[in-house]
Amino acid sequence: MRRLLVALWLALSAAPLHAVTVTALWDSNQDGITTGYRLFYGEMSGQALVSVDVGLTTSVTVPNLVPGVQYFFMIRACNAAGTRGPASLEVAYTVPIIQPPDPCVPPLGATSISIFPTGKLNKTGSGGPGSKAYITFQAASPNSPVTFLAIRANGADVLDSVTEGSNLHAIGSLWFTLPTGPATFAIVARNAANCSRVQSTGFSIAGP
Repeated sequence: MRRLLVALWLALSAAPLHAVTVTALWDSNQDGITTGYRLFYGEMSGQALVSVDVGLTTSVTVPNLVPGVQYFFMIRACNAAGTRGPASLEVAYTVPIIQPPDPCVPPLGATSISIFPTGKLNKTGSGGPGSKAYITFQAASPNSPVTFLAIRANGADVLDSVTEGSNLHAIGSLWFTLPTGPATFAIVARNAANCSRVQSTGFSIAGP
């Protein structure tokens, strides 16, 4: 019986630190006498502690592998008399550690925040330092209510920022006092799940 090669890939993964499933595949042995295959695998090279009779199929799902652990696989063919052929080449496979999505990072995070500045920077009064201005926006945090919104100028929160509009799925406004000197503006938001997001507005002032 000729040697057979095993090829592996990650077929299904669960949460980190939980069991992972892989699928082992190999070439069919076209010798006319093979009646089945047996897969061997273990955590040490040359010492397969687990064996699986898989019949004449040329693939098998191997469950309950531990993320971060290296496993060694090989396959042997057998005939009707139960005689096993030589082992295939051994294949080493390290199960990857799958990191869960960050709950605060959109679009996958369950408690993420999305902010969309709209309109433009609207100035009132003289439009100079100390004048009031506002930026319109839309913000959404589907699975956790937004608890804080503010304008951020040059990386620092503008303490007198006031949110106008409680329905954050509709357009709201953030009012604030224009600072002295050049400034670039962003919107910072935080929700009840303690996720934060800072979104550039694309608006700035050149200063007096």
